[in-house]
Amino acid sequence: MRNNKQKFFRYLFLMASLFSMMLLLTGEWQTATALWVVILCLLPAMWVALSTAYLSLKIFCTTLLITQVITVPLFYLQADRYTFGGHRPFGFTALETLPIFLLLGLFLWLTASLVKLSQRVIGRPVPWSETRQLMGGSGLLRALQPVRTQRQTPFVIGIFLLMAISLPVKLWMFDMGIGIVGTPPPSLPYRLSGILTYLFGYIVPLAIGYCFIKTKRDSLLLALLISVYALLIGASATSKGVVLLTTAPIVAFAWRDRRWAIMGISGLLSCFGVMIASASREIVHVADGLTTGSFTELGLLGTLFETLARLEWSWELLLYIFSDIAGRVEGFQGLLLASQFNPEAVGGSWEILIKSINSGWADIGHDAMHLESLGYTIPKGFYNVAASLNAWMLMASNRNFFWVLPFAIYATVTFVILEKLFMRAARKYNLPLSLVQAVIFLVTMWFYTGPGTLESQVLLAVSVFFGLLPALRLGHLSRSAGVAMKKHTIKIT
Repeated sequence: MRNNKQKFFRYLFLMASLFSMMLLLTGEWQTATALWVVILCLLPAMWVALSTAYLSLKIFCTTLLITQVITVPLFYLQADRYTFGGHRPFGFTALETLPIFLLLGLFLWLTASLVKLSQRVIGRPVPWSETRQLMGGSGLLRALQPVRTQRQTPFVIGIFLLMAISLPVKLWMFDMGIGIVGTPPPSLPYRLSGILTYLFGYIVPLAIGYCFIKTKRDSLLLALLISVYALLIGASATSKGVVLLTTAPIVAFAWRDRRWAIMGISGLLSCFGVMIASASREIVHVADGLTTGSFTELGLLGTLFETLARLEWSWELLLYIFSDIAGRVEGFQGLLLASQFNPEAVGGSWEILIKSINSGWADIGHDAMHLESLGYTIPKGFYNVAASLNAWMLMASNRNFFWVLPFAIYATVTFVILEKLFMRAARKYNLPLSLVQAVIFLVTMWFYTGPGTLESQVLLAVSVFFGLLPALRLGHLSRSAGVAMKKHTIKIT
């Protein structure tokens, strides 16, 4: 573990040093200094987090570090894109980032220290004696291995069937205004709008990703088709997240398998899909000042062509794409606006904390939230305020940094409960460690980007359910039922 931690920091400092030299050669010394402010402020928390056994904590801290190492320099390099100077002035000096990341570093350090303390008191999520058992058999190494050629055919067929079924449905959903991010869907019976949105926006892309992982993962054509599919369904939902969710398994496993052509082409198509999904909102989203709606008269293909015609192609567009991808998780601009937020405008820091725990328990007001953060309000149905756990913490702690402690306790309890119960469920059902780690990653990212939302609460409730209840031995129950039926038949005879 110590070697891995040292290797991580060695690569981090090497990459940061090379990037800083490039910035200094171009005269961007304020940008280079701001980059090192980010790294040095988050370094103590990262050191403590990587010394624990909690994967969720490592994911949380590493995500903040990576996103800010990317978005802070891009924010400085694209100063003309900052349009809130009249409401939240920013001089683009390196020292202006220091208060923000000192508070973020304190929050992460407190959280990591509390998690490490809990590890000493109640133990690791998985004892060392059971780690090898989880990795054996159907565990991590075996689950990540591609199948043989003759066994990958069902998974390839499954990918084509899923895409062939979902594409016509997504075209119809786009025409009907269903599943478009930022616009209210039409009212359909049996809550079909929500069911279709989650089914074809999340479940089907995840199923396609799983099927791709189980193939040999060496087909450039298959990776290309899935990436184009991701672009289409991302544009149909005007969602950058849908694009990244679909292409992430391809890029990640291509990097792991060292298939650089697949990784490069899928990565470029992912960036292109993010750009299209973001730019298409200017056409699809319509508002009259009070309500929001969707304009889908052109159809999906017509909207794509119109979006491409409106784009102004330049080298700066590449910076916008990288900024949008990293900002999809956590952008620096959102943290900047959150750090200057007045909590009294929405009921105080306590209301913000409750909102981050359960969004239904506190109503801080749509208009009040946007007026304080942005300086103007937007129609209901849109939401342009950063809502990550880090952003909520900055909002609540702006006038009193002691509010960092309740947020650190909240994050600690979530990480400990999440990982302890998931690992307990893995032991009960003999699940492969790779599957458990993937679920922990997804739940942690959902908690990172949307704490208090219904989705994050449902995922946490599922972990509590499977972690606390006894194992459901369906095979044993079916055999018992069969024996009982046989005795009953003999008795009647």
